Amino acid sequence: MRVEQYFSVDPFIHEHREFLLQHEAENNLPLGLSMRIQNGWLPANPPFFAAIRDEQGVVGVAVMTAPNALTISALRDASLADQATQALANYLVSQNIAPNGVFSAPATTTAFCMAWQAKTGRRPLLSMHERVYTLTEVIPPTPVAGSLKQATNADIEWLTEWLAAFHAEAVPNEPAWDSRAVAERQIATASAWYWEVDGKPVSSLASSRPTVNGICIGAVSTPRQFRGNGYASNAVAALSQQLLDQGFRFCMLFTDLSNPTSNKIYQAVGFRPVCDVDQYRFEE
Repeated sequence: MRVEQYFSVDPFIHEHREFLLQHEAENNLPLGLSMRIQNGWLPANPPFFAAIRDEQGVVGVAVMTAPNALTISALRDASLADQATQALANYLVSQNIAPNGVFSAPATTTAFCMAWQAKTGRRPLLSMHERVYTLTEVIPPTPVAGSLKQATNADIEWLTEWLAAFHAEAVPNEPAWDSRAVAERQIATASAWYWEVDGKPVSSLASSRPTVNGICIGAVSTPRQFRGNGYASNAVAALSQQLLDQGFRFCMLFTDLSNPTSNKIYQAVGFRPVCDVDQYRFEE
């Protein structure tokens, strides 16, 4: 197998769009990130795009926006995981590219972690075991007081604080982010939302990384004092319906499998499991 790196997003998407769309939900992260970059988003560091090929064609692709983890797509054939990840690890070492972690299907991450540790000595540590869900039809939850609102610049202060709290609680092992910059970007792209009760926010969430047919919902956060009231369920259901009404064929989200509450809530409003993914980080 061989690895081909792309130094521009346009040829990468042109050549691999159809491959990624064969499993659009499973590939929502590499596809969504690439499309976001193509649409003008500038990550903190130059992005990495690569295809893994054999004599039959594309086996898989990899995308990385450092310091975030290397994301490997669903493979053409899962039985090729060992060969594909070995080729990718060899290429990264040859180019002095050192990912901080890896994100993909469990078999793929396991194979890459073994190859990477053998090459570099860096031990992999599991950050999170996740599940990808999709929704094509909303199951309305039990109604609660309040309504879905779109965040504006007037909401920047509290949204920044809530995003920082969300990162600390939900994804503490991921690279630190600039919560204010994230809030500003979400508001500027009209992707920040919240559930409002009596003029006050009680639960926040965001839409992100639209693909060709779908769009992700994430960063769902409800401060502890507002939990247990159905606000997140109603917010997710309302935003999902709004996105479907806009023309998306499905909504997607990731859940932490160690959190049974969120998995139950999302399934109750219509999300159905697609696949599992693992995220590892590498010791320095």
